[in-house]
Amino acid sequence: MRLRLVATTILTVLVAALLGATVGADFLWRSAIGLDPTAFPAGQSLQSLGDLLFPGLDIALAGLLLGLGTVLGVPFVTFFVVRDQRRTLLEQTDPGRRNFLSGSLAGGGAALAALVAGGGAMVGRSFFGLGHKEGRGWKRPLTEIFGGQVQKTHPVWKDEWRGSRIQSYGRLGRTEWPVSDTVLGTGPIRGELGTKIVRLALERGVNYIDTAPDYSAEGSEKAVGEAIRGVPRESFFLATKWCTPIGHLPAGTSVERYKEVVEESLGRLGTDYVDLIHVHSCDELDRLLDPNVHEAFAQLKAEGKARFLGFSSHTPNLLDVANAAIDSGKFDVMMLAYHHGIWPGLSDVIGRASREQDMGVVAMKTLKGARHHGLEGFEDEQDSYAQAALKWVHGAPNVSCAVISFFDLQHVDEYLYASGKTPNADEVAVLDKYDSLTADTYCAPHCGACLSSCPEKLAINDVLRHRMYFEDYRSERQAIDLYAGLKRNASVCAECSAPCTGSCPFGIRIQERMVGAHELLDVRPTAS
Repeated sequence: MRLRLVATTILTVLVAALLGATVGADFLWRSAIGLDPTAFPAGQSLQSLGDLLFPGLDIALAGLLLGLGTVLGVPFVTFFVVRDQRRTLLEQTDPGRRNFLSGSLAGGGAALAALVAGGGAMVGRSFFGLGHKEGRGWKRPLTEIFGGQVQKTHPVWKDEWRGSRIQSYGRLGRTEWPVSDTVLGTGPIRGELGTKIVRLALERGVNYIDTAPDYSAEGSEKAVGEAIRGVPRESFFLATKWCTPIGHLPAGTSVERYKEVVEESLGRLGTDYVDLIHVHSCDELDRLLDPNVHEAFAQLKAEGKARFLGFSSHTPNLLDVANAAIDSGKFDVMMLAYHHGIWPGLSDVIGRASREQDMGVVAMKTLKGARHHGLEGFEDEQDSYAQAALKWVHGAPNVSCAVISFFDLQHVDEYLYASGKTPNADEVAVLDKYDSLTADTYCAPHCGACLSSCPEKLAINDVLRHRMYFEDYRSERQAIDLYAGLKRNASVCAECSAPCTGSCPFGIRIQERMVGAHELLDVRPTAS
């Protein structure tokens, strides 16, 4: 009987360690990257429970609860099994002895051992990468994210930039809105600082604000809503997206749900209507032309809650999406990645949209992924690159305006200093120099020339874009999160025969870049 008691304790400790290192570690890993509750079993119910237990945290808690549940479950069972076995043993050997306390102590000791084993295995596997063949866990990316100063804004807030204002307004296609040439992108902003940035930009003449429910997990819309309070509503153009704080709505979403998310945005923004709603990051014709989204828009427009419909895209299927949008005649605005050195065929798409449907064109990704980190190769020109890139877009025919993310008060001066200007010869040379430095690393949006060469059907463009977010934008957590959401990742590339070699018209060494991307972005603890 004693041997049975010892064997039970050892077995439960081993089971706890195994579950902690696999199931618990996987839940903790996915929770750490902030995955949506729907990514977990019974996620929505667990999220509701987590909100009750930890009110005000405003983070995804389903994965964390499942991880804790995995680690606590085995010790809970262990306590009762070992306690009862200990009591049975004492009754057999000394029937007159009081065994309640002794049984509880034995059960508690075994449960504690199981808890330490399971919890230690979970943390060791997910955080330190113990047991992973490459030692890959959360410790390295978390250290890189929070462990040092990264230059995200020019170190000198130059005097000549101070007080910069919008100097040029154009026409946003058939919306007839007299749009500022620089648009306030609000993806990274939230809280008091975000509100100050929006207010200052409006005071300096910016009259188009681009936001979304999933920008900063509602934080962007809330900051914008606070900033526009008291500002005459007719003085600015406000755009949001068909999505929730945790992602884009898929094709087939009900008309009621499409309308509901816009109503939720209106509540966060504190306004009665938005000027524009985008089908955002659109790569699928089904989502672009979903009858339900168009019916929902028609109803919202009739109710005075939305004025115009748009779409955005920076995907290899841009041509199909853009041409379908143009042919449909249903879209007033298109927003797409457009910058110096971009795929030349994109100008034809923009020209057709403007010529045939009088669509407004908003250029995004205007800095080509370079602003924050990618300029380290030529420090002497860093102060002029952002302005040169914006000026290039300002001078592009048929482009109504350029949207760029503001996340520091300095950006209002720094970016608006380029308003109303086109690049001079020196600034074009800076852009050419950057293009040459990134020629073998930058994956151009809308290209997709390499995709058909991949036998694994990997989204090469997405993998390399997420790597750009990690290395150049220094948005490490976002990059890891996005990479984790891919249906297929680049883990297979290291052993591949690389039929993609030579397929990139820009000379990217695809296999090398893909293997490197996987090493940077994959932190899944259960990989082996």
